[in-house]
Amino acid sequence: MTRYIALLPAVVVACWLLVCPLPALAHAGTGPHGGPVTDAGPYYVELIVKDGQLRLFAFDDKTDAPVSAKDAHATATVLIGDKKDTVELAPTGGADDNLLSGPLAEAAPGTRIVVIFRYPGKPTIIARFAI
Repeated sequence: MTRYIALLPAVVVACWLLVCPLPALAHAGTGPHGGPVTDAGPYYVELIVKDGQLRLFAFDDKTDAPVSAKDAHATATVLIGDKKDTVELAPTGGADDNLLSGPLAEAAPGTRIVVIFRYPGKPTIIARFAI
């Protein structure tokens, strides 16, 4: 009987794992362009800060396919310490159809960026980054 009581916690944990779904694996690490990625609704987003530009690439969360940014618009709020800056991001023509970009005055370690994406006919999407 004591042996069964000792197994009870393991059985409870095993049952809990079977009943409660585990969250899907989040996208982490770096994206195809070498920048950090974060999940944003049905998409994941890659951030690149380079040459005074803030660049965002959106990808479908399920298929990893690029999501066209042709009709999209985004606004990024950039927080550096106590300073706050707003960057309007627009589609950028070229080889990357899923690129939105805008001018960024500065970025430093500890910068936090919150991006609000608007795709026509779809819910607003929010992506958060800390660089």
